[in-house]
Amino acid sequence: MTKSKAINFKAVKNVLNEMPEDKSMLGLALIKELEFMKKTMAKLKSEITKNGVVTQMDQGKYFIDRANPAITQYNAMIKNYNSTIKQVYELIPKELSDNFDDFDNDEL
Repeated sequence: MTKSKAINFKAVKNVLNEMPEDKSMLGLALIKELEFMKKTMAKLKSEITKNGVVTQMDQGKYFIDRANPAITQYNAMIKNYNSTIKQVYELIPKELSDNFDDFDNDEL
């Protein structure tokens, strides 16, 4: 899988369900985490789009500009998301994971 491609959760779940139980259970648990991270990142992205990259913080008599805290959370989560995708793909035999390159991301 190339880094620019998205993971297709349904297709990967189907492959994982056909694998030995130890790999299947781990892979399916990782997919659940990916699904959670994807939903959370969508909320964070919405927050950033709505309120901007820089927000104002009340300091009593004045305001200061600061980076939107959602950006920090989003950046940390996207790194974990990409790392978790890599873990899932490492569980799947290469000849099967190559088939996922053409899939688009599932709607959650």
